[in-house]
Amino acid sequence: MNFFEAQDSARRSTTLLVFLFVLAIAAILVLSNLIVFQYVYYLEFGSLTSSLSELEIVFDFNLSVLVSAAIIVFICLGSLYKLAALSSGGQAIALSLGGVIVPRSSVDLLHKKILNVVEEMAIASGTPVPQVYILNAQGINAFAAGWKTTNAVIGITQGALERLTRDELQGVIAHEFSHILNGDMRLNIRLIAILHGILMIGMLGRMILRSIRYVRASRNSKDGRAVLLIFGVAATLMVLGYTGTFFGNWIKALISRQREYLADASAVQFTRSSEGIANALKKIGGAIPGSELSAVAVDVYSHAYFARGDAGSSYFSFSTHPPLKKRILRIQPNWDGKYYFDDMRPVRERSAEADLDAIKQQAEQERRQRATNIGYALGTGVALNEALGSLDNIGDVSQEQIEAARDWHLSLPEEVLAQAENPYGAQALVLALLLHEQPEIERKQYTVLNGIIGELHTQNVRQVQQLVAVMARTQALSLIDLAMPTLREMTVQQYRRFKTCLQKLIIADDKLDLREWIVQRVVLQHLDEHYAFRKKTVAKYFVLGSAKQASEIMLSMLAYIEHPDEAEAMRAFDGAKRNAGFVALQLLPKSKVSIALLDLAMDDLMLLKPPLKKRFLQTCVSCISQDGKVTIRAYELARAIASCLDCPMPPVLFSIS
Repeated sequence: MNFFEAQDSARRSTTLLVFLFVLAIAAILVLSNLIVFQYVYYLEFGSLTSSLSELEIVFDFNLSVLVSAAIIVFICLGSLYKLAALSSGGQAIALSLGGVIVPRSSVDLLHKKILNVVEEMAIASGTPVPQVYILNAQGINAFAAGWKTTNAVIGITQGALERLTRDELQGVIAHEFSHILNGDMRLNIRLIAILHGILMIGMLGRMILRSIRYVRASRNSKDGRAVLLIFGVAATLMVLGYTGTFFGNWIKALISRQREYLADASAVQFTRSSEGIANALKKIGGAIPGSELSAVAVDVYSHAYFARGDAGSSYFSFSTHPPLKKRILRIQPNWDGKYYFDDMRPVRERSAEADLDAIKQQAEQERRQRATNIGYALGTGVALNEALGSLDNIGDVSQEQIEAARDWHLSLPEEVLAQAENPYGAQALVLALLLHEQPEIERKQYTVLNGIIGELHTQNVRQVQQLVAVMARTQALSLIDLAMPTLREMTVQQYRRFKTCLQKLIIADDKLDLREWIVQRVVLQHLDEHYAFRKKTVAKYFVLGSAKQASEIMLSMLAYIEHPDEAEAMRAFDGAKRNAGFVALQLLPKSKVSIALLDLAMDDLMLLKPPLKKRFLQTCVSCISQDGKVTIRAYELARAIASCLDCPMPPVLFSIS
């Protein structure tokens, strides 16, 4: 299942979720009306009845509507409240589970290991590197959370870090990246929000019952009846709450179990090995704490974990995850049924500093031995099959891509990696991508920076520029992806200052070139969403005609960048639109196509529904690849478009021995 098919599947699951939610509410309304009119019957006749015909005697349509409306409003408000609380996405979930962010600059060996695994998977898939949170639990578990690929976070337990090998961690992280790329994260958040409204009924009943304990007993009959009435209301809410819990757990289990099988299969496909994820599952089965989490909110997010987060079970519970044995047997049909019973923590024979030095020396040795120079096809262009392969590989990470990403990571100068690991260095890394090649404009830019961030930080930008001068022309998006999680560690004030610097550098020469637009658009769109400076985009266009002008602007820009000759651009444009079936589109004259129009065009294209995004991206790649080669400028623009559409396109990476 490719990225777009998985997104469609997640969308269909959302439709199923809404249907089941309506079904659950209908059941709760029927039960609540039965309880209310049973109570009315008892007050009038002094006894209960099991006959619906007798309940009709006391049935009051207006009262039924009032009760039903009150419950519906209460459930909807509860769901909207939870949706608002989770508006920041994965970060809110990680914090509610007691997660602690792992700084990119951490020197802890376990932290370094998980950060490297996550970085490799992100670079290989073309997504911004997610932030990583550690949960203080000895169980082996993990989760991915967020609204989209650009603001996802990865959470992992301390037990997983201490008990799993690097290959096993890679299998677990590949499973979580499958959830990121398959649209499961957004589905999970919606599921949490929708079910919260139902579960709030039971929560309210428990709160009322607890409050009754503090009400003093009275001999006054009226007071006694009042307490009895309150108790009856609370008991009714508790019954409805248990009903809601039943339906909530049923809905979560129904939707999430198959998604877990899909994520397991994707992890094997990504890593080209069943050993890593299978051995991680075997260790869960053999470990004393298993996959248990200790957070108070563990049940709320039960469907989002790598494995079950709760150790106990109840009569009304449905497991959100398939049994471990079934998951392992699907991955390894010849499994002998034995778990790995190993609860010992890895023994550190040397100090962390000594281990870190050893890792650095080993990495440096690998750089020299392999003589790897990973990058884009500078000067020669990107081969057509590689460009089309990157489009087909959206959401589908291969082991070859992971290894290429690891090589690219190893090939980076150590100073660049160090800059990407701290907020000021990450800012300098992005700002250095915008510095002009003409000395007089560059001096003007440095003067601007000096006035905003001071001489010390400006000097750091100057040092970083010397490190990334060549990479800035060919690997800007990959460097941005690498720096993105560190940039999210900025305070709001730091981000405002950084944003000002970025915008001032661009206007220093009074014009906007393509590379500047790509850096500005990708960085600011992702960070504005993170810092809530940009509203979430809701896709609403079912036909490309709704974004006809935006499509023509973007495709015309791609055609002219790749094919300077206007006749060739026309042929490429016409061929691409015919292949995609967008025959109504017209190539705009060069005079009507400018980089200044790209922002408005991109904003409109973000409203496309996922199936249309795929067809549009196919049209983009087809437009720039008519001659069998793709220039780096055109391919970078196509990748930037894909990134802004939340359809991460993997970079074309290659090795030169």
